[in-house]
Amino acid sequence: MSTSRDLPPVVVKAHKGGVRRFLRLALVNLYRAYLPHLHAQPKNPDVKQIASKAQFVIAHIDALYIFAHGKLADVELRYSLRSLARAAPWVRKVWIFGDRPEWLAEDKAAVEHVPHEAMAKLGRWKLPLKNTFLMTFLASLIPGLSDEFLWMADDYILLAPLEQADLCRVRVLEDLKTVGRGKGLWKDALWRTHDTLVRLGYGSLNFECHVPMFLTRKWVWDAYCDLQDYVTEDRFYGLLMATSVLNHAMKHNGLADLVWLHEEGRYVGFYKSQPTLDELRAKTAGKMFMNFDDPAWGPGIEQFLGERFAEKSQFEK
Repeated sequence: MSTSRDLPPVVVKAHKGGVRRFLRLALVNLYRAYLPHLHAQPKNPDVKQIASKAQFVIAHIDALYIFAHGKLADVELRYSLRSLARAAPWVRKVWIFGDRPEWLAEDKAAVEHVPHEAMAKLGRWKLPLKNTFLMTFLASLIPGLSDEFLWMADDYILLAPLEQADLCRVRVLEDLKTVGRGKGLWKDALWRTHDTLVRLGYGSLNFECHVPMFLTRKWVWDAYCDLQDYVTEDRFYGLLMATSVLNHAMKHNGLADLVWLHEEGRYVGFYKSQPTLDELRAKTAGKMFMNFDDPAWGPGIEQFLGERFAEKSQFEK
């Protein structure tokens, strides 16, 4: 009868940790074997070069949306895509991971939908997927996705044209060592992430900025491989994706030059109450990034977006 000593390393760990642990380790080993370029030196330019706007062009930048149908989500996604088409026409392709809006274009050269089922079968995760870290990891494995990409959400709005080197800068919200903890489901998740990362020797920066986020497949891959024991299938329990991946990239991938969101002064957010149209026009003047939550959605935001982004984009039928 064989013992754990007679088994290959990956099976020894599965023998001790259970089937789910085995599936995760098998997935990691599979992609280490078949995607070796993820473990080579990254071809993308250093983020310092990006931030300093050195003379270069990243060959291909895609936009990746993690998307689920909702009462407002389909409408918000339509306007987000229209804003992206206008502000960043240099984006090569858009990927929608999750649900498919009925109005999405059929032209796969411009936009392609990938359902959860296509990637979740790799590890027998429950459907629909709910955890953002897990969804981003699986989406980063989609064949054809560019090595460098913009992570997007349906409530991210770009208000003015942006150069590639400008949008591909890593933005940070705050250092959590300098702020109070707060309460609530999302705050609990943020501080659980902070406490876990600090205990493991990572930084304390909060990257949950609610603006387009520059990521690389390698950053996501490396962070998931090292932190997968703390990634859950629940939406809020476990590590938050942006803060985890980017603090990990700072420690292991040379990410150093950051843009502090509030110091930059180009972001405006609307939360908890519905702004009027006049308030929207005044507060968005001169801004580049806009974000809002569901309670803020109302006649004001709907009219503002409808007027500003009236024309269809290439991502719609």
